[in-house]
Amino acid sequence: MLATGRPMPVIAQGKNEEELEKRLASALLAGDAAISIDNVEHPLQSSFLCQALTQAQLNIRLLGLSKNVETPVNAAIYETGNNLTIGGDLTRRCLLCSLDAQCERPELRSFDHDVVGEVRANRSKLVAAILTVLRAWQIACQRERVTLPPFGSFETWSRRIREPLVWLGHPDPCETVLKVRSSDPHRAALETVLVQWHENLGSGTYTVQQVISRAVVVADFQAALCAVAGSQSGIVVVADRLGRWMKKVQGQIVNGLVLIPAGSHAGYQRWQVNTVKSL
Repeated sequence: MLATGRPMPVIAQGKNEEELEKRLASALLAGDAAISIDNVEHPLQSSFLCQALTQAQLNIRLLGLSKNVETPVNAAIYETGNNLTIGGDLTRRCLLCSLDAQCERPELRSFDHDVVGEVRANRSKLVAAILTVLRAWQIACQRERVTLPPFGSFETWSRRIREPLVWLGHPDPCETVLKVRSSDPHRAALETVLVQWHENLGSGTYTVQQVISRAVVVADFQAALCAVAGSQSGIVVVADRLGRWMKKVQGQIVNGLVLIPAGSHAGYQRWQVNTVKSL
């Protein structure tokens, strides 16, 4: 309401990533300034959404036509839901805002004021106040500095929005990225495998089959491998699936541990978990 003077347009997540891409593409082609993926119920992961959040321009294919349209990405994109789960590369592109009504039936609460009505009635004053804050920071930053960790791919936002908030004494909004990352099921699965590997196999080098054989006698290690490369029944680790998964996650540092290739023996790739300094 503050930014555009009208309610937020919303879209649904859809059943799969392809449906979400089509809905996001349509909203961007329409030139929406703000888009909300409303009531997200499944883990959110989308390569198209990653592109939309970090790229200034996208080539979007028109539905039903073999034609791409170069589309500027000027929208602020939101997603709402209960206990949101963000996965993959989206975790570094998201900030989290948590609202806790601290009651079982929040829809039954009553309020003594109308927030939307107040915004409609006082929008010009509120927008002027926001712009005054930004102008004050632009003047102050010529003689003051706010030292913050970098937020890659969002440097302009960090300088124009994040720094003024911290300058005013508010918490750094980027601190919520840690909570977003902790909810990533893929990262959690990788962390569990690396920790179990490090505790049970140390820093030696092993083939995929050797890792599976060692894990059979350690229930926690076996469960960690089944979570990423289990059979359809979920109780047996499939060597081929585990090998593909290891190639996919190699080099990713989680809590100071990283899986790396370590040469080969008799034609079989060997792997090793090392400890590294993690930022």
